[in-house]
Amino acid sequence: MNAIRLFGLFGILRSIKHLFPSSHYALLSLFFFAGLELLLVFHAWLFVWIGALLVILFMGIALIKVEEGSGFHISQVILPSLAAGGFSAFGLFLPSTIWLHVYFAVCALIFFYILKHGAKQAWPTWNWVISLFVLFASVAALLGWRYYVYAPIVIVIGALALIVVLIAFQSLRRYTATSQEAWLLSLSMAFVIGEITWVLQFLPLHYIVETGIVSAVYYIMFRLIISTIEDGVLEAREIVEHAVVGVSALAMLLITAQWI
Repeated sequence: MNAIRLFGLFGILRSIKHLFPSSHYALLSLFFFAGLELLLVFHAWLFVWIGALLVILFMGIALIKVEEGSGFHISQVILPSLAAGGFSAFGLFLPSTIWLHVYFAVCALIFFYILKHGAKQAWPTWNWVISLFVLFASVAALLGWRYYVYAPIVIVIGALALIVVLIAFQSLRRYTATSQEAWLLSLSMAFVIGEITWVLQFLPLHYIVETGIVSAVYYIMFRLIISTIEDGVLEAREIVEHAVVGVSALAMLLITAQWI
C-alpha cells in the first residue's frame, strides 16, 4: 500500500514538474508575485516597484525572443506588458483581505502561462483565452479609475480603445494573412467596444459589471471574426453558439448586478 501511495506521489510530482518546470519563467512569475505583495505593503516605494517590474518584463521578453529566434514579432511584447500593468493596477482597487493574496497568486500563475505559452506564436488558442483575463483586468482598472475618481470619460474611452486594439491585434495576427488585416479588424472592434462603453457610462452600474459587459462583447466579436477567418464563411450555427455564450454572460451580469 505504501509503495502504491509513493508511486502515486511520484506521478503527481512529475505532472507538477511538467506544468511548472523549475525554469526561468517560473522564477520570473515568482518574482512578479513577490512584487505584487510588496506593492501592497510598501506603497511609498511605488517607483522602485515599477522599476523592478520593468526588469522582470524585460527579462521575460528577452527570453521569449531567444526561444522564438527569427520568428519573434514585436507584437509578442504586448500581452506580457499589459498583463503586468493591468493585474497590478486592478489589484489596487481590491479590498485588503485574504482574497487579495489569492488574486496575486492567480495573477502570477497567469503571468507564467503568458510567458510559457500565451506570448508564443505557436499557441494561438492559449493566447486568446489568456487575453480575455488580461483584457478584464486592464479594463477594470480603467473603469475603476473612472468610477472612483471621476476621470475624464474621453481619456478613459481613449485608453480603453487602445487596450482593445493592442490585445485584439496581437491575437488576430496569428490568424490573419497580413498585419494590415489584423490592424483593421482590431480598430473596428475597438470602435464598437468604445461606443458601448460610452453608453454604459449613462447607466447606474458598478464598474465591475461594466467590465464584464465589455469583456463579453469582446468575446462575441473575436470568436465570430476567428470563425470567419478559419472557415471562410460564417455559418448561422456558429453565430448562434457564440451569441448564446455571450448573451448568457450578459444576462447573468445584469440579473445579479447591483444598480446604484
